[in-house]
Amino acid sequence: MTFKFPENVMLRAALCIALAFAGGLTAAYLRVPLPYMLGAIFVTMVAALAGVPVARPAKEVVLPMRVVLGVMLGSTVTPELLDRVWAIAGSALLVPVFAIVSTAVGLVYYHRVAGYSREEAFFCAVPGGLHVMTTYAEETGVDIRRVSLAHALRITFVVLLAPLATQMFVALPDVAAVRNAATFADSRIWDLVLLTGAGFVGWLIGRSTGMPGAQMVGPMLASAALHVGGITAAKPPGEAIIVSQVILGAYIGSRYVGEKLAIVRDAIFYAFGHVTMMLCIGFAFAHLLHSWLGVPVL
Repeated sequence: MTFKFPENVMLRAALCIALAFAGGLTAAYLRVPLPYMLGAIFVTMVAALAGVPVARPAKEVVLPMRVVLGVMLGSTVTPELLDRVWAIAGSALLVPVFAIVSTAVGLVYYHRVAGYSREEAFFCAVPGGLHVMTTYAEETGVDIRRVSLAHALRITFVVLLAPLATQMFVALPDVAAVRNAATFADSRIWDLVLLTGAGFVGWLIGRSTGMPGAQMVGPMLASAALHVGGITAAKPPGEAIIVSQVILGAYIGSRYVGEKLAIVRDAIFYAFGHVTMMLCIGFAFAHLLHSWLGVPVL
């Protein structure tokens, strides 16, 4: 009996999401950084490159997932965080300088060395979040395949290389396990209403004002306003965060249908070079902070 892949687009999208969940859960078990998104991207990308007829989840499914991530990002902006920012204002001033320098270096590298278009090179070089940058790139008409690979590989390489680099200078303590996010069962109804409202209103305002990345940035700003104002301290339930990351990972990974392995091979090579340069720039800025403010290098 010959197995036939589903021809219906919805069934192929469901297959893609199922593979993404398998990849995310496996990555979480292996303690991979950002497991649910990176695991989902990896498995669906491999499936797409191998010829498995996966289909991208519909935009109607992807949109609320972006809203959830925006609300989650906004929930990290708290009065306590703002107090800490003021306490380290001197060192915080160098953050945008570092971003500009590293972006400029990465832009030249990806454009001149890797041969990417200026637009692709820019979005690959900007040190932003994986899905934030792919969202911006997609909204400006840039093919997100190289952009998503560049940022996914950057996260992976930084996590692998940074501890090795720092251990050359100091002995690092074990990192404590990150506390799990609250579940739906642990969340208060009123908090869920507030977070849902922030996501919906933020998206509407972002869309009506033409805000870049409105699906994520609008909800992020609305959520941040709630948290800074002390109206709520709740974060989106862990289940919602996991589902959103998996589906967004499936959306990115499935873009590689019909592509050749050469694009992945080249992306790995160029991403390794870019991350090495970023780490060198980061250490240079750390030494500058040390000499300027006495902040420890590590």
